[in-house]
Amino acid sequence: MLNKEIIRIDKLPVLQPPGQQEEDSLVLEWYEVNRTKIKRETMSGRMIHLDKPTSTVLQQGTVIYQDDNFVVRIFIKPCTCIVLHSNDLELVGLFCFDVGNRHLPIYMIDDNKIAIAYDGKLFPALQQKYGSPVTLANYRLDPSQIVNCYGNIYEQQLRN
Repeated sequence: MLNKEIIRIDKLPVLQPPGQQEEDSLVLEWYEVNRTKIKRETMSGRMIHLDKPTSTVLQQGTVIYQDDNFVVRIFIKPCTCIVLHSNDLELVGLFCFDVGNRHLPIYMIDDNKIAIAYDGKLFPALQQKYGSPVTLANYRLDPSQIVNCYGNIYEQQLRN
């Protein structure tokens, strides 16, 4: 049984070389990665109070805590997504415009797929407008995949 001591985190650790530490995960939904305060248990039952610095981007696998005994990493849960399969830039642009008007983040899954989190009212409208290139699938929406009109957020963090 784990000790219910609260692990308070206000900055990410300086990573040490991997050892024989136990791996643990803090599970987040795609929309929770931008929260500044997160209080919940890890998969192993450790209580975490994360007070995330504003410049920190949490993504899949980010180490938020490390000591001699265990390492806690971020795990972003996959979710149902509306996916556009296309390499036609005009179609992609129109789709992004329609989605962007709803202020939803758009994720680049690969060269021919973009995705947004599922919206029950938006999916039928997009499928009606764009047809078979619009489908549903499960993906992990990681901040490193966000399409941003001013450049990728992840790339901006790497430059700072």
